Amino acid sequence: MCVDPATLTVTQLMVAQLGLTAVTAGMQMQRANRMAQYQGQAAVKQAESANRAAGLKQEAFASRLREDRQATAQESMAVNRKRMQAIGAIRASEKSGLAKSILEIDAERQAGNLQSILQQNMDSASQQYRRNILGVEAERDSRTNQAIDFRNQASANQRSLLDVIAQTANTGLTNYINYQALA
Repeated sequence: MCVDPATLTVTQLMVAQLGLTAVTAGMQMQRANRMAQYQGQAAVKQAESANRAAGLKQEAFASRLREDRQATAQESMAVNRKRMQAIGAIRASEKSGLAKSILEIDAERQAGNLQSILQQNMDSASQQYRRNILGVEAERDSRTNQAIDFRNQASANQRSLLDVIAQTANTGLTNYINYQALA
């Protein structure tokens, strides 16, 4: 059914324009709300991904620390074994008295130095592990905060039916004032 625009009154044109404005605003609301919902879901997935990645990194760092501890324990046992062999060899030798004591003390000193180096290396590895974990946690927190910001922006972009009604009423009032000024 086509209507000749020349036969329409100002009121009818205004009502038609209000109807188009309401439909357009309603469609914009639906699109904005769908987009906000999608962005909200993406933000949740982003936060979950940040948590998973942080967990995997922490697990990798913990595994590395365990391997370092095992290697250090093996090296420590090797140092003790060499110390014991050296002391045994010194005691089995023909040397006696002061020379024997000096050699035993030197073997103990060398073993102590090696044990000290191993302990320092282990302490350093433990400190590096703590720094790595702090870095992973900071990265995870940053990514989670970004996801929260993204979700909050999505929520702010949502529109309500009240927005549609207000936009339609505003258009109607503006057009009414304009038509009255022309009349």
